[in-house]
Amino acid sequence: MAIVKGPLFSMEARGKIADCMVHFPWKGRAVVRRWLKPTNPRASGQQLIRQKLATLGKAAGAMTTPCTALPNGCANIVAIKALTPAAQIWNAYLVKKGMENMKLDASYVAEISAIVSSADVIDVWAQCATELGFADLTGDQYATTIPAVDQLAMAAWAAYKMELSDATNIYSVHPCNWVTDVISQFATNFTEVY
Repeated sequence: MAIVKGPLFSMEARGKIADCMVHFPWKGRAVVRRWLKPTNPRASGQQLIRQKLATLGKAAGAMTTPCTALPNGCANIVAIKALTPAAQIWNAYLVKKGMENMKLDASYVAEISAIVSSADVIDVWAQCATELGFADLTGDQYATTIPAVDQLAMAAWAAYKMELSDATNIYSVHPCNWVTDVISQFATNFTEVY
């Protein structure tokens, strides 16, 4: 990467020139580099990672529902913001913690199925996911379909990994051991205060 001063006889240049070079500011300096055509590989592994990231993005979106009692967001957002390191934003921290141990597909399938496979609670997970507006992730850009119930379970996994705290201390227990009341409280924390 070349460092240039006054590129193109100006004090600043930004953007692409033909399909040859790109000018942009970087760390306060004007730089120029060779233009590279962006690629978007559609390997199944990459699609699975994108799908997991989209799942956590949907969870973050469900938490941003306006809450009149707390102008900073729902109870889950306030708790996540309290735990988020200073150099990160809360939704990036949610994704980071949610993706721990979930990058490998085998780990993802094992964790999610452990959380939602119990016949006693599967209906509660599904009902809560529907009430929060989760929909199945499906389409060309995804390798497989991720049901709405699995998306909510992945959000629960992220809350557990972040060791969120609330008045009932539900997040100290692995989500596969949550009973119906705990699952309902987790869903309630998406839209209400503690």
